[in-house]
Amino acid sequence: MKPKIIFLHGSGTNVDIFRIQTRHLSSLLAPHFQLIYLAAPHPCPPGPGVLPFFEGCGPYLTWMDDRSPEKEHAYWGSGGGGGDANEGAGVKKALGGDEDGDGVGQGVVGVVGFSMGAKVGMEVVRRLEKEYEGGGAIRVKIMVAICGTVPFGGGGGDEDGAREKGWKESLGKGLVSAESVHLIGERDPWRGESEKLVQFFGEEGRRVLRFKGGHHMPVEDAVNRQVVRMILAACQES
Repeated sequence: MKPKIIFLHGSGTNVDIFRIQTRHLSSLLAPHFQLIYLAAPHPCPPGPGVLPFFEGCGPYLTWMDDRSPEKEHAYWGSGGGGGDANEGAGVKKALGGDEDGDGVGQGVVGVVGFSMGAKVGMEVVRRLEKEYEGGGAIRVKIMVAICGTVPFGGGGGDEDGAREKGWKESLGKGLVSAESVHLIGERDPWRGESEKLVQFFGEEGRRVLRFKGGHHMPVEDAVNRQVVRMILAACQES
């Protein structure tokens, strides 16, 4: 069985759209890994750049309401139990990351997340690492964050410093020890958040690749091949 890599799409898209968006990267990874695309749970309007190219390709989905740090915090909850306050556990369960999980977790070595999917992936990997230290079964070796947004950043203004306070509080929960690759578009309107997301990963194992583009998957063959080399190197380590 090939090792598995999980793909988490951005807000306002879906699995089918993300397969198209990641076609260059996935074609290079497919000979080495089983690629698994997970769908977000909530319907929403189309995301930035989705229209008009993906007109009629809905339903468009999102992982959470992250328009404020408070709304996003409600998505993740405090762990344990069920209900709306812990919807974030759904991704972890899909990976087999809890006691009741019968998902795809066995053999998962990497996570690729775009935009909101990147910060969801970061949080899931961080939680799985804590469980692994306590005897859990899943050890994610590498996280690829593409145009990622920052946890607890909120989507509104910053008049009261809530966004700054929110992401720093999340950062205070600890760093991700897995290796990471951060693809940051030089013209991405959310570039500042992508730069902040880098800080959630240990300095020794993180790599930052900046590409000439906006909030989208890089299409350059050289960039995608470099990412694949990094993933293979991380997964070949003991």
